[in-house]
Amino acid sequence: MNKPGSVSPSTHAPIAPAGPPAGATVCTACALLCDDGVVHRAEGRFEHLCERGADAFGRAAAATCPAATIDGRPAAVAAAIAAAARRLGGARRVLVTGLNDVTIEGVTAACDVAETLGAALAPADEDSRHPGGPTIARCGEITAAWEELRDRADLVIFWGHDPAGSQPRFVERFVAPPLSPPRRTIAVGTTPLCDPPSSDHVHLPLDDDDDDVDLARLLLASILDRPRGVVSPRLEAAAATLHAAIDAARCVAFVTGRPDPHGLSRCGVIEIVRALSRRLPAFEIPLDAPPLAPNAAGAAMALTWRYGTAAGAPRAVAGGATPAPQGRPVDALGLVTAGGVDAILAVGRLPPRLDDLFRGQIDPRGVIRIAPAIPDGAGDGVFLRCRELFDETGTLLRADGRTVELTGGTDDSLPSAVALLAAIHERLVAAIALGPEGGTA
Repeated sequence: MNKPGSVSPSTHAPIAPAGPPAGATVCTACALLCDDGVVHRAEGRFEHLCERGADAFGRAAAATCPAATIDGRPAAVAAAIAAAARRLGGARRVLVTGLNDVTIEGVTAACDVAETLGAALAPADEDSRHPGGPTIARCGEITAAWEELRDRADLVIFWGHDPAGSQPRFVERFVAPPLSPPRRTIAVGTTPLCDPPSSDHVHLPLDDDDDDVDLARLLLASILDRPRGVVSPRLEAAAATLHAAIDAARCVAFVTGRPDPHGLSRCGVIEIVRALSRRLPAFEIPLDAPPLAPNAAGAAMALTWRYGTAAGAPRAVAGGATPAPQGRPVDALGLVTAGGVDAILAVGRLPPRLDDLFRGQIDPRGVIRIAPAIPDGAGDGVFLRCRELFDETGTLLRADGRTVELTGGTDDSLPSAVALLAAIHERLVAAIALGPEGGTA
């Protein structure tokens, strides 16, 4: 479980940012969930949006695909809902997946469908494939809200991760705002965060992706004044630079997010933060949600409360799908590649690799999609178009634990994902009540 760092009063004087401008909306193009974007749809003009956010709003405005299709042919929404319920109800081994870019209410509705079907339930999250690394790495971590970094951290260390690739506006919104005295930044292993580097920024390049693990161990030993053994002069110099910067700081934030399947790099940072927090405010800011998973934290929270694990519903696997290997969590990729699925209900956009896998492993007629747009290459199966996430009403959870409320946009011509899932669920329940002789929806 995460625990908050012990935070003492700060002597820094942050300059409070202005609130969201009039007419601002939440951008759901990435997990940053910026709430200050202004969209002028009629003119195709955007304010306070990065290139990714503007592209997401622009694509939505230009979308012309039908509201529903059945096996590649346009269909009425009611007919597609009936076909989806019929195919799901007639399947023996169903997987419900996606979930990372729908509201928490949408995740709950998908859980209702999965339980009615006795289906396996697993988010489209590759993190759940790792048996223990990331989970173990996060045990005992000290994290904080992103505004805490903005308002208090006078030293920000980017540990092997440049947020520009995952959350493009993170530096602009939470690191660049002025602080008095000035904020210092250090990039470890990743590319420089400013070019040319300023006097308040240091770049410590590493020769190998795993060097940050050794550097973390060396820095921890230096902080705790433990023997360091024989180390390379390069890593010794990097550790000395970090240690000196930390000693001069009043509040330290570590920004992480490098792919770390075994959790070794993450564990190293967590141990450093825990050691530092005994004498000054220190915390980690994990930024590891992919762009297609703006509500990954919300999906993980909803599944954990319902099933005790963010990996989904292992108990549902016994209802028909091939059981997961002993000691392994349920994951969408593993279930599909094992041949344990003959129908899939995918809610929201999916990573391209999982989309490709559907087309290679599953009878296309058994794929049911609820998403804002038909994925490239989709043919047979049932597709139901829902609103874009930023046009929904409901709740999201930002990666740092802040709740974000969506109030809906200006496009109500499409149903919400929640409404479509509820309609499918209603037909499934009615079919069960009728029994085998009544047919399925």
